[in-house]
Amino acid sequence: MERKAALSVLGTVSLVAALCASSLALAGCDRNDPVVDAREKLGTVVTVTAYGEDRVAVGDAVDAAFDAMDRVAGQLDSYDASSAISAANAYLAKNAIRAPLPPYSLEILNSVERLGVSEQFSVTIGAAVGLYDFGGSGHVPTAAELDAVLEPRLERRGRNIYLKPFGLGKAGTVPPPSLDFGGASKGLALDEALRTLASSGAVDAAILTSGSTTVTMGSKPDGSQWQVGIEDPRDTSSVVAVARGTGPFTVSTSGDYQQYFERDGVRYHHILDPATGLPASGLRSLTVIGASSGVESDILSTALFVAGPDGAPAYALESGLALFLVDSEGRAQTVPAPEGASFSITEGSGSEKP
Repeated sequence: MERKAALSVLGTVSLVAALCASSLALAGCDRNDPVVDAREKLGTVVTVTAYGEDRVAVGDAVDAAFDAMDRVAGQLDSYDASSAISAANAYLAKNAIRAPLPPYSLEILNSVERLGVSEQFSVTIGAAVGLYDFGGSGHVPTAAELDAVLEPRLERRGRNIYLKPFGLGKAGTVPPPSLDFGGASKGLALDEALRTLASSGAVDAAILTSGSTTVTMGSKPDGSQWQVGIEDPRDTSSVVAVARGTGPFTVSTSGDYQQYFERDGVRYHHILDPATGLPASGLRSLTVIGASSGVESDILSTALFVAGPDGAPAYALESGLALFLVDSEGRAQTVPAPEGASFSITEGSGSEKP
């Protein structure tokens, strides 16, 4: 799954909260003390902070929420050879006519279509990302290599992906197609976890963060706002902005500093423009606040990063979203939340992360 820029949850996890998450400390806790649990999931550390009166029931609901994340990963984690999407990619690599898509992938494809960002967000970019070998040698692909993998040759029909007729391209070879839902699967997994918490009947409010994406439900029992810190893309120990919200809201960040290498003074990062196969230019990081779900937030942070400092603000204004951008020169820009919104974004002063 795609590794994105990280967010930090401010004012949520305290020593008392951590102790109250343990059954040994239940007697000294009240309703304002959350159950906090952090586990390695989705290629990162996911933290769930949940509030409710019956702490044992809340803990059970949190366990079920992590199980829900595993179900999404079991379908969409392309780094897991046993996942459904890895099986689909292996099927396509054998030049099969079609490959069945796992159900969760359809939710992502439908979201991309609904958001109108298919030119900036593509699940077929996996082969191009692989050419760069971000986890290995840091290969810079040639124009011919990119031309071969970017040639459109996949077509969706209902629950299936079909191979379309295609030529060899300039490279003279045809790398196997590779579907990659990593740019949205974290957000979808958080949505599934949130639905599980909400349906439990035990959880009144919660905040879940996967590092790059945060989702919330309900309002904090003490009436304070949810707060999510945005990292400085060149000094990740510092916060450069804070997103705040009352009631449910979402935050997601994409940046050029999680998977990258430098060659001859050029930074090659993993957020590729589907039209060119080249790293998207113009931004160091982009944070979107206020999307209606985790999966939409995840998709939009990538798509608007690709849209760049010119296209992203216009989309946000039309869609009722807030943005915080840091451009390629380090200049910050804020697109404020619409009037009356329950969320906001405020540029910080570079304070240390908690």
